[in-house]
Amino acid sequence: MLMATDLKLLALDIDGVLTDGRTTLSASGEEVKQLYFHDLDGITALTRRGTPVVLVTGETGPLVKAIAGRLKLPVLEGRKDKLAAIQQLAADYDLTLDQICYVGDSDRDAPALRVVGLGLAPANASSAAKAAAHRVLSGFGGHGAVAEAIILVEQLSLNGNSTHGVHLRRIVEASIAAHQCLLDESLPVLGEVAQTFVRALRRGNKIMLFGNGGSAADAQHVAGELVGRFLKERNPLPAIALTTDSSILTAIANDWDFHDVFARQIRALTRPGDVAVGISTSGKSPNVLKALADARACGATTIGFTGAAGAAMRTAADICFCAPAHLTPRIQELHLLAWHAICEVVEETLLTDNR
Repeated sequence: MLMATDLKLLALDIDGVLTDGRTTLSASGEEVKQLYFHDLDGITALTRRGTPVVLVTGETGPLVKAIAGRLKLPVLEGRKDKLAAIQQLAADYDLTLDQICYVGDSDRDAPALRVVGLGLAPANASSAAKAAAHRVLSGFGGHGAVAEAIILVEQLSLNGNSTHGVHLRRIVEASIAAHQCLLDESLPVLGEVAQTFVRALRRGNKIMLFGNGGSAADAQHVAGELVGRFLKERNPLPAIALTTDSSILTAIANDWDFHDVFARQIRALTRPGDVAVGISTSGKSPNVLKALADARACGATTIGFTGAAGAAMRTAADICFCAPAHLTPRIQELHLLAWHAICEVVEETLLTDNR
């Protein structure tokens, strides 16, 4: 349950919060930690609006100073006692503890998380940190947890001036940043998906799509764009969403197992050369992964649509689009843009064949 509504300072642990806690070595032997640019953008926007952000870490050394210098943030380093560090921050900034939001991920952070106005823990934090926090974030340390924390801080009357507009602005800014990341990183794989569709459709094969929840809606949306039209008049293209026949879905789930609801349809409908598309924002949906495995066994080309953390999907699919985001809403937004782009390219390419 969220507590304070007059938050005036954001304190962030470094390892496991601002970074993912991993350290790599450069060719020269120097330690390197990766920062997530969505988090950096959020910090920059927050400080520009006049809210102090302070780093609090138990570590010391050049790497800590480099991170603080890169972000232009003050840092309390070598502070193993996080509670004492947060108490010092309150005194230094003339604040009460309930005016501070602290994001921490380890057992050492738990005492501080309990006493601040808003204690937040990343999704991959320790059990003690999660138990002490007022809320566990959906984002992971080093991969969106800080950006998500900033949204919450602004939502809860940061500087006594909370508005829905501030929250909405952060959501839109996060979405824009994710879309820019897609533009920078993902066009080659989307082009490969489009070309795979074109090759299969030219041969007279079909596209089969499946997923759960919002991903089921995406499967139906894409099938509708192909069977109907996207932008231009043309012949219908053979595409099937395996999420629409309630009799088939409920019969398979009832008589066998819900894990089989797509796989059994795949085995019934797939012919060599077809394309099977599994959509799962987490990349972990058992019924989607099983259907992709069966589709591959039937001679289909398999395509996965997932998020940045969808490692299992990469193994299950011949081609995998991993939307460069970790939060489900951002992943779904990127999936929609990707599907629209693919449908437009496929439609235009096949229309060119007929000219």
